[in-house]
Amino acid sequence: MIHTLSQVAKDDTRATLLTLSMVLFMLCGSSLLFLSGDPMLLRLLTYTYLGGTTMMGAWLYITNPGLFLGFAWWVWFVTPLVRRVVDYQLDTFTPPKAAFILLAPYLVTSLTVFDLPRYGRLLSRKENLPFLLCLVGVLYGYLVGLPANPMGATIDLLNWLCPLLLGFRMVALWRSYPQHKHFTISAFTWGVLLLGLYGVVQFFVVPPWDAFWMTNSGMNSIGKPVPFEVRVFGTMDSPGPFAMFLMAGLLILFAGRGVASKLAVLPGFAALLLTIVRGAWGGWVLAVGYVAARAHRSSRAQLIGSILLAIVVSIPLAMTGEIGNRTETRMQSFTELGQDGSLNARRDMYQEMSGKALFNPIGEGLGGRTFDSGLINTLWLLGWPGGLLYLGGLFLVVKELLVGPVTDRFATLAGGVALSYAALMLMATQTGGMKGCIFWAFVALVMASRRYYEEQERHSPTPIAPSHDDVRAPAAVA
Repeated sequence: MIHTLSQVAKDDTRATLLTLSMVLFMLCGSSLLFLSGDPMLLRLLTYTYLGGTTMMGAWLYITNPGLFLGFAWWVWFVTPLVRRVVDYQLDTFTPPKAAFILLAPYLVTSLTVFDLPRYGRLLSRKENLPFLLCLVGVLYGYLVGLPANPMGATIDLLNWLCPLLLGFRMVALWRSYPQHKHFTISAFTWGVLLLGLYGVVQFFVVPPWDAFWMTNSGMNSIGKPVPFEVRVFGTMDSPGPFAMFLMAGLLILFAGRGVASKLAVLPGFAALLLTIVRGAWGGWVLAVGYVAARAHRSSRAQLIGSILLAIVVSIPLAMTGEIGNRTETRMQSFTELGQDGSLNARRDMYQEMSGKALFNPIGEGLGGRTFDSGLINTLWLLGWPGGLLYLGGLFLVVKELLVGPVTDRFATLAGGVALSYAALMLMATQTGGMKGCIFWAFVALVMASRRYYEEQERHSPTPIAPSHDDVRAPAAVA
């Protein structure tokens, strides 16, 4: 039976159907526990979810690298919502540090640590130097922070390390680039469509589990738990990660060709506007500029035309009704930067902490205090040795994104997303957790695409032009 499942898993279509069937079975079992209303069974649901997602991830990790990536994306997308629904049913708010269910995406992603014994030698190659530098920098920060705060440092280690391991896996498995591309496009397309719709509904009719969580979490910055007064956070735990996911997804939509990619535009843009996260708005514009400058000539006009058409279609949505009122108010802040409270607070933080970080060469270590700046966090937590290694790795990544060869449409869009994430490090940490997985995975996909097409051309009797439109996943190259 195990051999049969393994054979099925190697076929993307059959593996997808089998995975969906297993997920449906898990949902049915979880629903029975959820609907029981029994507190003991509801708490058991937390461990059932953790164990079920981890076992499913382990099976896919072994048998199908593309489907493993798609599954990991969805676990990141929906786990915070699952946590809120369970808390609501229990009528008990679980603090983030005690919410074990939130470990699910980390456990699934951390399975990639088993790639280090298999492919660790590849870290010595020049093209993989960014991953090596950042891994060493993070491990340094962990060793510094471990004695003072073992639990906090270990949780922070997962937050920083999982994205790096996920990205390195895709670089090491560059032959599976078509599969990784296919499942990433699929996950983000359907994610923007479904999660965007949920975000719009959240704005007009705040679901009770979201209102319960907002009331008990004490996060006043995300508005009030009533219709029209909430900053949309979708299935995530705050508007920031949700906005950054939408920003990335709204770029990746233009690599797809199906109906879902077209239907997702309006709910995706509407939800992004309702997050009221200006950094994500600016990041999307920066990514579009990168795509306009770097896209291959054969597809540049069509790609830019599609993006402009999506913007034109979305403008009426951004200017009318309650959505328009919220957007207009936030847009006005761009012309009143001198009176912007969050911007002034961040400027004051830079003035105070930049000097402290420079005069703290050893670093606070992982598990220490964090700030609204990815750069300050990196230097403060990792110190001079770890911070310079990590920032050096980021510098090499940005350089590669700006000057490396252009391959296909998807890689160009992914490069735009990764570059905008790097730029937004000035405002918040973008390299940890789900945001970090998006950043490092997209960086890795760009790198893998170049290696994949180089190898294809090397073994082909005639030159092979990169495919700029085809997003279907051919069988992995042996």
